[in-house]
Amino acid sequence: MSDLPFDPVELMRTNPEAMNVPGGLLTAQGPQNYIGCVPAIAATLFFTDAHLPPVREAISECFAAYQAAVKPKLTWLLREEPPEGPDTMTVEQAKPLKVMLSKLDPDDAVSFYYTSGKQMYDAGPWDFQVVGLPAWRAKMGDWGLCGMRFTVPLLFVEEHAAVFLELFVDCARRLRAVHGYAGHSLNLSALRYDENQAFEAFLASKLRGFDAGNLIAGAANAHLGIKTISWLTAINREYLEKVGGESTIRSELPMDWFRLFDYGAGVVIQAGPQPDAAPADAPPPARMVLPNMLLRPVRTSEVQIHYASSESEPRLIGWSADQWLKRFDVPSDQLMAYKAQLLKEPKIPSDQ
Repeated sequence: MSDLPFDPVELMRTNPEAMNVPGGLLTAQGPQNYIGCVPAIAATLFFTDAHLPPVREAISECFAAYQAAVKPKLTWLLREEPPEGPDTMTVEQAKPLKVMLSKLDPDDAVSFYYTSGKQMYDAGPWDFQVVGLPAWRAKMGDWGLCGMRFTVPLLFVEEHAAVFLELFVDCARRLRAVHGYAGHSLNLSALRYDENQAFEAFLASKLRGFDAGNLIAGAANAHLGIKTISWLTAINREYLEKVGGESTIRSELPMDWFRLFDYGAGVVIQAGPQPDAAPADAPPPARMVLPNMLLRPVRTSEVQIHYASSESEPRLIGWSADQWLKRFDVPSDQLMAYKAQLLKEPKIPSDQ
Protein backbone atom coordinates (compact mmCIF):
# COMPACT_ATOMS: atom_id res chain seq x y z
CA MET A 1 0.00 0.00 0.00
CA SER A 2 1.28 3.48 -0.90
CA ASP A 3 2.33 5.81 1.91
CA LEU A 4 1.56 8.85 -0.22
CA PRO A 5 -1.21 11.10 1.17
CA PHE A 6 -4.59 11.15 -0.57
CA ASP A 7 -4.65 13.94 -3.16
CA PRO A 8 -8.22 14.69 -4.33
CA VAL A 9 -7.01 17.24 -6.90
CA GLU A 10 -4.78 14.67 -8.55
CA LEU A 11 -7.64 12.17 -8.46
CA MET A 12 -9.89 14.71 -10.18
CA ARG A 13 -7.29 15.20 -12.89
CA THR A 14 -6.62 11.51 -13.52
CA ASN A 15 -9.94 9.85 -12.72
CA PRO A 16 -12.78 12.34 -12.10
CA GLU A 17 -15.44 9.60 -12.18
CA ALA A 18 -13.96 8.18 -8.97
CA MET A 19 -15.58 11.14 -7.17
CA ASN A 20 -19.10 9.97 -8.14
CA VAL A 21 -21.25 8.63 -5.29
CA PRO A 22 -23.68 5.74 -5.98
CA GLY A 23 -27.34 6.60 -5.70
CA GLY A 24 -29.11 5.78 -2.46
CA LEU A 25 -25.92 5.31 -0.47
CA LEU A 26 -26.58 5.13 3.30
CA THR A 27 -30.28 4.44 2.76
CA ALA A 28 -32.13 1.35 3.95
CA GLN A 29 -32.36 -0.09 0.42
CA GLY A 30 -28.63 0.35 -0.19
CA PRO A 31 -26.71 1.63 -3.23
CA GLN A 32 -28.55 1.94 -6.53
CA ASN A 33 -27.26 1.69 -10.09
CA TYR A 34 -27.06 5.40 -10.86
CA ILE A 35 -24.97 8.40 -9.77
CA GLY A 36 -26.63 9.90 -6.72
CA CYS A 37 -24.17 12.68 -5.81
CA VAL A 38 -21.15 14.42 -7.30
CA PRO A 39 -18.90 16.87 -5.40
CA ALA A 40 -18.89 20.33 -6.98
CA ILE A 41 -18.26 24.00 -6.30
CA ALA A 42 -21.64 25.69 -6.14
CA ALA A 43 -22.80 29.31 -6.21
CA THR A 44 -26.18 30.19 -4.72
CA LEU A 45 -27.81 33.61 -4.98
CA PHE A 46 -31.16 34.79 -3.60
CA PHE A 47 -33.00 37.69 -5.21
CA THR A 48 -36.45 39.18 -5.77
CA ASP A 49 -38.97 39.78 -8.57
CA ALA A 50 -38.38 36.88 -10.97
CA HIS A 51 -41.84 37.65 -12.38
CA LEU A 52 -40.64 40.99 -13.82
CA PRO A 53 -39.27 41.18 -17.41
CA PRO A 54 -35.99 42.95 -16.46
CA VAL A 55 -35.21 40.27 -13.85
CA ARG A 56 -36.07 37.47 -16.26
CA GLU A 57 -33.71 39.10 -18.74
CA ALA A 58 -31.03 39.17 -16.03
CA ILE A 59 -31.61 35.45 -15.41
CA SER A 60 -31.04 34.66 -19.07
CA GLU A 61 -27.91 36.84 -19.07
CA CYS A 62 -26.55 34.92 -16.06
CA PHE A 63 -27.14 31.63 -17.85
CA ALA A 64 -25.37 32.94 -20.96
CA ALA A 65 -22.46 34.15 -18.82
CA TYR A 66 -22.27 30.75 -17.10
CA GLN A 67 -22.18 28.95 -20.44
CA ALA A 68 -19.51 31.29 -21.82
CA ALA A 69 -17.25 31.17 -18.74
CA VAL A 70 -17.61 27.52 -17.76
CA LYS A 71 -18.60 25.74 -20.99
CA PRO A 72 -20.68 23.18 -19.08
CA LYS A 73 -21.67 19.82 -20.52
CA LEU A 74 -25.39 20.09 -19.76
CA THR A 75 -27.60 17.19 -20.82
CA TRP A 76 -31.10 17.44 -19.32
CA LEU A 77 -33.62 20.20 -18.56
CA LEU A 78 -36.27 19.68 -15.88
CA ARG A 79 -39.19 22.04 -15.29
CA GLU A 80 -41.90 22.04 -12.65
CA GLU A 81 -45.39 22.34 -14.15
CA PRO A 82 -44.34 24.22 -17.31
CA PRO A 83 -47.19 26.12 -19.03
CA GLU A 84 -46.28 24.34 -22.27
CA GLY A 85 -44.06 21.45 -23.32
CA PRO A 86 -42.78 18.45 -21.33
CA ASP A 87 -41.38 18.77 -17.82
CA THR A 88 -38.26 16.72 -18.73
CA MET A 89 -36.30 16.90 -21.98
CA THR A 90 -32.77 16.80 -23.30
CA VAL A 91 -30.97 20.12 -23.59
CA GLU A 92 -30.81 19.62 -27.36
CA GLN A 93 -34.62 19.48 -27.47
CA ALA A 94 -35.06 22.60 -25.36
CA LYS A 95 -35.51 26.11 -26.70
CA PRO A 96 -33.04 28.77 -25.50
CA LEU A 97 -33.69 29.83 -21.91
CA LYS A 98 -34.26 33.43 -22.99
CA VAL A 99 -37.06 32.32 -25.31
CA MET A 100 -38.71 30.10 -22.69
CA LEU A 101 -38.56 32.88 -20.09
CA SER A 102 -40.08 35.39 -22.52
CA LYS A 103 -43.09 33.11 -23.06
CA LEU A 104 -43.89 32.85 -19.36
CA ASP A 105 -46.84 34.82 -18.01
CA PRO A 106 -46.03 36.94 -14.92
CA ASP A 107 -48.20 34.53 -12.91
CA ASP A 108 -46.18 31.52 -14.09
CA ALA A 109 -43.50 30.36 -11.67
CA VAL A 110 -39.93 30.35 -12.95
CA SER A 111 -38.60 26.78 -12.73
CA PHE A 112 -35.61 25.59 -14.78
CA TYR A 113 -33.13 22.93 -13.73
CA TYR A 114 -30.31 22.06 -16.13
CA THR A 115 -28.31 18.99 -15.14
CA SER A 116 -25.30 17.16 -16.57
CA GLY A 117 -25.86 13.51 -15.75
CA LYS A 118 -25.51 10.97 -18.54
CA GLN A 119 -28.82 9.36 -17.67
CA MET A 120 -31.90 11.26 -16.54
CA TYR A 121 -31.50 10.14 -12.90
CA ASP A 122 -27.74 10.74 -12.70
CA ALA A 123 -26.13 13.63 -10.88
CA GLY A 124 -23.34 15.43 -12.69
CA PRO A 125 -20.76 18.13 -11.89
CA TRP A 126 -22.51 20.90 -13.85
CA ASP A 127 -25.92 22.21 -12.75
CA PHE A 128 -27.79 25.44 -13.40
CA GLN A 129 -31.04 25.97 -11.53
CA VAL A 130 -33.33 28.95 -11.10
CA VAL A 131 -36.62 29.20 -9.21
CA GLY A 132 -38.83 32.25 -8.99
CA LEU A 133 -42.17 33.17 -7.49
CA PRO A 134 -45.17 33.93 -9.72
CA ALA A 135 -46.39 37.53 -9.55
CA TRP A 136 -49.46 36.72 -7.45
CA ARG A 137 -47.36 34.98 -4.81
CA ALA A 138 -44.64 37.64 -4.78
CA LYS A 139 -47.27 40.33 -4.20
CA MET A 140 -48.67 38.47 -1.19
CA GLY A 141 -45.28 38.70 0.52
CA ASP A 142 -45.87 35.52 2.52
CA TRP A 143 -43.05 33.40 1.14
CA GLY A 144 -39.29 33.61 0.66
CA LEU A 145 -37.11 34.80 -2.20
CA CYS A 146 -36.21 33.63 -5.68
CA GLY A 147 -33.02 31.62 -6.12
CA MET A 148 -30.30 30.70 -8.60
CA ARG A 149 -27.66 28.00 -8.23
CA PHE A 150 -24.89 27.07 -10.65
CA THR A 151 -22.06 24.60 -10.21
CA VAL A 152 -18.75 23.53 -11.71
CA PRO A 153 -16.43 20.55 -11.12
CA LEU A 154 -13.97 20.97 -8.25
CA LEU A 155 -11.05 21.03 -10.65
CA PHE A 156 -12.46 24.06 -12.49
CA VAL A 157 -12.06 26.31 -9.44
CA GLU A 158 -8.72 24.72 -8.58
CA GLU A 159 -7.47 25.93 -11.98
CA HIS A 160 -9.73 28.95 -12.65
CA ALA A 161 -10.69 30.46 -9.27
CA ALA A 162 -10.70 34.01 -10.66
CA VAL A 163 -13.10 33.06 -13.47
CA PHE A 164 -15.58 31.54 -11.04
CA LEU A 165 -15.30 34.51 -8.68
CA GLU A 166 -15.91 36.96 -11.51
CA LEU A 167 -18.96 34.98 -12.64
CA PHE A 168 -20.39 34.98 -9.10
CA VAL A 169 -19.94 38.73 -8.68
CA ASP A 170 -21.36 39.39 -12.17
CA CYS A 171 -24.50 37.34 -11.48
CA ALA A 172 -24.95 38.99 -8.07
CA ARG A 173 -24.79 42.37 -9.85
CA ARG A 174 -27.25 41.41 -12.60
CA LEU A 175 -29.77 39.96 -10.13
CA ARG A 176 -29.24 42.62 -7.46
CA ALA A 177 -28.82 39.73 -5.04
CA VAL A 178 -30.12 40.03 -1.49
CA HIS A 179 -27.53 37.52 -0.31
CA GLY A 180 -25.75 34.36 -1.39
CA TYR A 181 -22.66 32.20 -1.06
CA ALA A 182 -20.34 29.90 -3.01
CA GLY A 183 -18.10 27.02 -2.02
CA HIS A 184 -18.00 23.25 -1.64
CA SER A 185 -21.25 21.41 -2.24
CA LEU A 186 -22.81 18.25 -3.64
CA ASN A 187 -24.91 17.96 -6.76
CA LEU A 188 -27.64 15.44 -5.97
CA SER A 189 -29.75 13.58 -8.49
CA ALA A 190 -32.50 16.07 -9.36
CA LEU A 191 -35.14 13.36 -9.84
CA ARG A 192 -34.12 11.28 -6.81
CA TYR A 193 -33.22 13.98 -4.33
CA ASP A 194 -34.93 12.39 -1.32
CA GLU A 195 -32.95 9.15 -1.40
CA ASN A 196 -29.61 10.97 -1.61
CA GLN A 197 -30.09 13.37 1.31
CA ALA A 198 -28.62 10.80 3.69
CA PHE A 199 -25.17 10.95 2.10
CA GLU A 200 -25.30 14.76 2.00
CA ALA A 201 -26.12 14.81 5.73
CA PHE A 202 -23.24 12.43 6.44
CA LEU A 203 -20.75 14.48 4.41
CA ALA A 204 -21.88 17.74 6.01
CA SER A 205 -21.18 16.19 9.43
CA LYS A 206 -17.60 15.42 8.36
CA LEU A 207 -16.81 18.62 6.40
CA ARG A 208 -17.94 21.97 7.75
CA GLY A 209 -17.20 23.72 4.47
CA PHE A 210 -19.88 21.81 2.53
CA ASP A 211 -23.27 23.36 1.87
CA ALA A 212 -26.38 21.22 2.38
CA GLY A 213 -29.99 21.44 1.25
CA ASN A 214 -31.63 22.23 -2.06
CA LEU A 215 -32.37 25.60 -3.67
CA ILE A 216 -36.14 25.50 -3.20
CA ALA A 217 -35.91 24.85 0.53
CA GLY A 218 -33.22 27.52 0.90
CA ALA A 219 -35.29 30.12 -0.96
CA ALA A 220 -38.30 29.50 1.28
CA ASN A 221 -36.54 31.05 4.31
CA ALA A 222 -34.10 33.32 2.48
CA HIS A 223 -36.09 36.47 3.36
CA LEU A 224 -35.36 35.81 7.07
CA GLY A 225 -31.59 36.27 6.80
CA ILE A 226 -28.47 34.75 5.32
CA LYS A 227 -28.17 30.96 5.43
CA THR A 228 -24.41 30.65 5.75
CA ILE A 229 -21.01 32.09 4.98
CA SER A 230 -18.63 30.32 2.61
CA TRP A 231 -15.58 30.92 0.43
CA LEU A 232 -17.62 33.67 -1.26
CA THR A 233 -20.40 35.42 0.63
CA ALA A 234 -22.72 38.06 -0.85
CA ILE A 235 -24.73 40.45 1.32
CA ASN A 236 -26.75 43.45 0.20
CA ARG A 237 -26.32 46.92 1.67
CA GLU A 238 -29.21 46.55 4.11
CA TYR A 239 -27.50 43.58 5.73
CA LEU A 240 -24.15 45.31 5.44
CA GLU A 241 -25.36 48.28 7.48
CA LYS A 242 -26.74 45.97 10.17
CA VAL A 243 -23.23 44.66 10.84
CA GLY A 244 -21.56 48.08 10.85
CA GLY A 245 -21.08 48.86 7.17
CA GLU A 246 -18.22 48.26 4.78
CA SER A 247 -15.71 49.99 7.03
CA THR A 248 -16.39 47.43 9.78
CA ILE A 249 -15.96 44.57 7.31
CA ARG A 250 -12.60 45.96 6.21
CA SER A 251 -11.37 46.54 9.74
CA GLU A 252 -12.43 43.10 11.02
CA LEU A 253 -11.37 41.04 7.98
CA PRO A 254 -7.74 41.81 6.98
CA MET A 255 -7.38 42.27 3.26
CA ASP A 256 -4.38 39.92 2.96
CA TRP A 257 -6.79 37.05 3.66
CA PHE A 258 -10.06 38.58 2.49
CA ARG A 259 -11.22 40.59 -0.51
CA LEU A 260 -14.32 42.74 -1.02
CA PHE A 261 -16.02 43.07 -4.41
CA ASP A 262 -18.76 45.64 -4.99
CA TYR A 263 -21.74 44.31 -6.97
CA GLY A 264 -23.84 47.44 -6.77
CA ALA A 265 -26.59 46.22 -4.44
CA GLY A 266 -24.02 44.92 -1.98
CA VAL A 267 -20.61 43.34 -1.59
CA VAL A 268 -19.06 39.89 -2.04
CA ILE A 269 -16.57 38.79 0.62
CA GLN A 270 -13.87 36.38 -0.54
CA ALA A 271 -12.35 34.30 2.28
CA GLY A 272 -9.01 32.85 1.27
CA PRO A 273 -7.62 31.96 -2.16
CA GLN A 274 -9.65 28.74 -2.62
CA PRO A 275 -12.77 27.07 -1.17
CA ASP A 276 -12.08 25.20 2.07
CA ALA A 277 -13.78 21.89 2.90
CA ALA A 278 -12.95 22.46 6.60
CA PRO A 279 -12.79 18.90 7.99
CA ALA A 280 -14.78 18.58 11.22
CA ASP A 281 -11.97 16.68 12.98
CA ALA A 282 -9.74 19.78 12.85
CA PRO A 283 -10.25 23.29 14.29
CA PRO A 284 -12.39 25.42 11.97
CA PRO A 285 -10.35 27.76 9.74
CA ALA A 286 -10.15 31.35 10.94
CA ARG A 287 -11.06 32.61 7.47
CA MET A 288 -14.46 30.95 7.97
CA VAL A 289 -14.95 31.67 11.67
CA LEU A 290 -14.25 35.41 11.49
CA PRO A 291 -16.78 36.33 8.74
CA ASN A 292 -19.30 33.94 10.31
CA MET A 293 -19.09 35.71 13.66
CA LEU A 294 -19.19 39.12 12.01
CA LEU A 295 -22.32 38.28 9.98
CA ARG A 296 -24.06 36.20 12.65
CA PRO A 297 -26.45 39.09 13.53
CA VAL A 298 -28.03 38.84 10.04
CA ARG A 299 -28.16 35.03 9.91
CA THR A 300 -31.57 33.37 9.71
CA SER A 301 -32.76 31.55 12.81
CA GLU A 302 -34.92 29.23 10.71
CA VAL A 303 -33.69 26.91 8.00
CA GLN A 304 -35.08 23.93 6.13
CA ILE A 305 -32.25 21.72 4.94
CA HIS A 306 -33.59 18.17 4.57
CA TYR A 307 -36.93 16.40 4.67
CA ALA A 308 -37.79 13.82 7.33
CA SER A 309 -36.98 10.16 6.69
CA SER A 310 -39.29 7.23 7.42
CA GLU A 311 -36.26 4.92 7.68
CA SER A 312 -34.30 6.88 10.35
CA GLU A 313 -31.56 7.72 7.84
CA PRO A 314 -29.22 10.66 8.46
CA ARG A 315 -30.93 14.00 7.91
CA LEU A 316 -30.24 17.62 8.80
CA ILE A 317 -33.56 18.47 10.43
CA GLY A 318 -34.53 19.99 13.76
CA TRP A 319 -31.62 20.09 16.20
CA SER A 320 -29.16 18.81 13.57
CA ALA A 321 -30.11 21.60 11.15
CA ASP A 322 -29.72 24.16 13.94
CA GLN A 323 -26.26 22.82 14.73
CA TRP A 324 -25.32 22.99 11.05
CA LEU A 325 -26.24 26.70 11.02
CA LYS A 326 -23.92 27.25 14.00
CA ARG A 327 -21.02 25.11 12.79
CA PHE A 328 -18.60 28.06 12.61
CA ASP A 329 -19.77 29.72 15.84
CA VAL A 330 -17.20 30.13 18.62
CA PRO A 331 -17.32 31.84 22.02
CA SER A 332 -16.61 35.56 21.77
CA ASP A 333 -13.60 35.27 24.04
CA GLN A 334 -11.92 33.02 21.45
CA LEU A 335 -12.03 35.57 18.62
CA MET A 336 -8.56 36.94 19.38
CA ALA A 337 -7.14 33.43 19.16
CA TYR A 338 -8.74 32.97 15.74
CA LYS A 339 -7.35 36.32 14.58
CA ALA A 340 -3.92 35.04 15.58
CA GLN A 341 -4.59 31.74 13.79
CA LEU A 342 -5.45 33.66 10.62
CA LEU A 343 -1.81 34.73 10.34
CA LYS A 344 -0.87 31.09 9.68
CA GLU A 345 -3.47 30.53 6.96
CA PRO A 346 -2.97 31.06 3.19
CA LYS A 347 -3.13 34.64 1.98
CA ILE A 348 -4.88 35.65 -1.22
CA PRO A 349 -2.19 36.24 -3.88
CA SER A 350 -1.88 39.86 -4.88
CA ASP A 351 -2.62 38.99 -8.51
CA GLN A 352 -5.88 37.15 -7.70
